[in-house]
Amino acid sequence: FGSSVCPARIAFDQRPPRSHRAMATRVNAIQRHVLAGQPAVTGGVEIRATSASEDADFAARCKEMAAWMGSERFKHTTRPYKVEDVVKLQGTMPLHFTGAKISAKLYTMLRDHQAKGTCSHTFGALDTVQVVQMAKYLTSVYVSGW
Repeated sequence: FGSSVCPARIAFDQRPPRSHRAMATRVNAIQRHVLAGQPAVTGGVEIRATSASEDADFAARCKEMAAWMGSERFKHTTRPYKVEDVVKLQGTMPLHFTGAKISAKLYTMLRDHQAKGTCSHTFGALDTVQVVQMAKYLTSVYVSGW
């Protein structure tokens, strides 16, 4: 039983199947169309400049951020970045963090005490039950190690 292998047959078998070659041809054609950047060719995808309302929203957010960064609370803070950089990296959905609101409340309270020359009397709490019980009677509670 002798068998002979035809060299032309081996070379043919090593080429990708016809369906793969056809797919590669289609992918190349699509890439050329997409890279051409013509909306009619790319299925209506067109890169445009931002609308005036987006620019106005960005400017308003920058103004609000500049006012916040320039507030009394941050007067001694030096930032190596611009307001526009911060706003560009923010998401478009407004986020409100409870910790930030509580921090602002504490800062305001301490500044008020400083202006009046008074202090906030406090006690230390060991667990959450004590915090809840003390909160009714004190303006601040010292919580160590939490």
